[in-house]
Amino acid sequence: MRDEFSLVLHGHFYQPPRENPRTGLIPKQESAAPYPDWNERIHSDCYGANCYSRYLEWNGKVESLTNNYEYISFNFGPTLLHWLEEYHPDTAEKLKEADRNSQMRLGHGNAIAQSFNHTILPLDSESDALLQIKWGIRDFKRFYSRMPEGLWLPECGVNESVIQMLSDQNIKFVILSPWQCQAVEDENGVMVDLCDKPAPYSEPFILTGSKGGEVSAFFYNPQMAEGISFAHWLKSADDLYYEIKKIAHRDRAKLLHTATDGEIYGHHEPYGDMALAALIKKIKDDKSIKIDNYGSYLEKHPAVRHAVLRSGEENKGTSWSCSHGVSRWHKDCGCHTGGGEGWNQKWRTPLRRALRSLSDDVDEIFSREIGRIFSSSLSPMDLLSSFGSVLSKEETIESFIDRLQREYSFPDSDRTLLSHLLMGVKYKHFSFTSCGFFFSDISGIEPRQDIKYALHSILLLQEFSEKDLLLPFLEKLKEAKSNIKSEQDGMKIASDELKGPSGDVEAAIYFMLNRTYSKEERQKMGYGFFNVLKWDENNGNPMLEIKDSSTLDISSFTFLPSSSIDNGINLYIAQKTENNKIKRYRITNDEIPQRIIDESMEWIDSEMTKLNFGELWKMSQHMKNYATLATTSPSPIMSTHLLENLGYSLRLIKACYLGHPDIDEEKRLEICGAMINFIKRYGRDEDITSVNEVLSRYLSGIAERIRENGLGENDALDMLTSLRSARIHGFEPDTKLLQNAIYPYYSKEKKADINEDLLVDIFLNLNFSVS
Repeated sequence: MRDEFSLVLHGHFYQPPRENPRTGLIPKQESAAPYPDWNERIHSDCYGANCYSRYLEWNGKVESLTNNYEYISFNFGPTLLHWLEEYHPDTAEKLKEADRNSQMRLGHGNAIAQSFNHTILPLDSESDALLQIKWGIRDFKRFYSRMPEGLWLPECGVNESVIQMLSDQNIKFVILSPWQCQAVEDENGVMVDLCDKPAPYSEPFILTGSKGGEVSAFFYNPQMAEGISFAHWLKSADDLYYEIKKIAHRDRAKLLHTATDGEIYGHHEPYGDMALAALIKKIKDDKSIKIDNYGSYLEKHPAVRHAVLRSGEENKGTSWSCSHGVSRWHKDCGCHTGGGEGWNQKWRTPLRRALRSLSDDVDEIFSREIGRIFSSSLSPMDLLSSFGSVLSKEETIESFIDRLQREYSFPDSDRTLLSHLLMGVKYKHFSFTSCGFFFSDISGIEPRQDIKYALHSILLLQEFSEKDLLLPFLEKLKEAKSNIKSEQDGMKIASDELKGPSGDVEAAIYFMLNRTYSKEERQKMGYGFFNVLKWDENNGNPMLEIKDSSTLDISSFTFLPSSSIDNGINLYIAQKTENNKIKRYRITNDEIPQRIIDESMEWIDSEMTKLNFGELWKMSQHMKNYATLATTSPSPIMSTHLLENLGYSLRLIKACYLGHPDIDEEKRLEICGAMINFIKRYGRDEDITSVNEVLSRYLSGIAERIRENGLGENDALDMLTSLRSARIHGFEPDTKLLQNAIYPYYSKEKKADINEDLLVDIFLNLNFSVS
């Protein structure tokens, strides 16, 4: 008789919030190339990949796609989840689907909550820690339409006070490192010190909070966590399966579980999502293993024995990534990631000191002003707790303030002030995001982001304070010395982050360039937090009025005649301030964010590819003649002519595929065939890559139509013809989105409105296994 056991693999999926608080948008991050930012890069490698993870046969054919989230326990940080909802709603929907399906299979959903923006809860003030937990629970309920049973503690940061808060909020369980446990109760009710050994992982234990509240804790298996995260067990699903069976047999475990960063499944370990999908398939065929989750196991096997947590250095608590407790996030404890020889992390102490001092000022300002606005009829804590509806995007801050104004009848003049106060507190919380302390130097992208949030909190709240909030903050940051000489210290880093246009000015630049480079049908009405209220060109100099949806501020701009200098541009902008004074800006190329420049180039490129069919045909004949002469000419081709005509050829291909998506495919091939051959022969690597990107974008458009409208004959034929023509010319477009869209028809979840032979042809061309 085989030993049967439950297996739970937990993935903690999280990235720190990366948005510029001035605009609500993520700036272009060059280090994430070829993606515009790290969220997009990791989504491609991991978050999205795990929704449609490929299982391949021996010959490389796709046998199945698996939504891995249906078979693992997981949590997504709320700020990352909000980004997914906006930029990859299909991924967000697959997470909801996975939770629903696991509920049907096990009676409990795989998803658990997380405190809001990944602060280290034992280092937060008690009120801030409670808000983080409440906001995280509220966001979970909004997204998954149910109450969470478990909650992921950022970095597994915990102490008795945190356990009490979780108990008070009806959280049933947490997942912790086995090294965070000091002692466990034996079968006779005697507490036994573990003497630096890991806690038992095969059953849950009861943790008691500071006031007697109780929460169950699962201490994960450390060998599995180490193997998956650092020993490359995800290189082979067979090896991982073998290790799981070996550990379970050795320990005769009824529960085998572990927890890792979710990004190991495809980002930190390339193709780790595919190894996970293959493991899931193997386990499904093994009747001795049940793919389970914590809620399901806890219902059948409730915790009966107690455990005591380690107290950590200075009795502050413990975590899973600092052997000293939670010291990694407030002092130079020796824990770090990377860095040069001789580097230290002494900067952590003055950074946290600066943030904590600012936090105290913010709390004092907020408490005083809320008392004034609401005449003490609404407490600051109750207001911030209910503000979770805005943070979780259940409603806008404007609708939230509308409700408060109807109930408490404060004057209109306090509406914008209240929005500034609330957003100031939000960014105070964001300034404590744990990643800002985790790494090796204060000049890294994560500490800069925390400092940027703190600066924005100061900007929003300075109007409420007679004392200067900025200078004391900068002076404290000066004590935070960088290991890199040129970066100096935290004051210098903060001063760098203060540079650049304000959010409303950046939005004004965006709207001006958009209306300069795009036709009316492509004009944008929104940029991050900012929305256009009025655009008027009747007076010669365009006038713009925009509203910041996060603070309710309205800004007015007039654009003066611009000029060109040294092949660059000058934008002259006049802004009317609240006291009717005029503030003037001269914006040069260097001050325009790269994100806006990239999008402006796309607008220009799009307009240049909007040729009518007659122009397309005529231009294609000219280019075909040039390509013929270039191929047959015995003399070298002038490089300037070659580069110029390569550009024309690429633009022609873009016009055919992206500007005229409904053009007859035979005509498209007739127009583009010679152009593609010409680029293949004479183009640079980047030219060939650009052609492949155009073909991939075109096929992605077909995939989107299939997702929305179903698989019909026109899209099926268009897809096949485009794929074949691309391959004839030696291109292999990215077909992942097409595979994702077609898989429901391959798995017979959906029925296509086309004949069987055509359907099989699609499967073959998309590399699905067909028998």
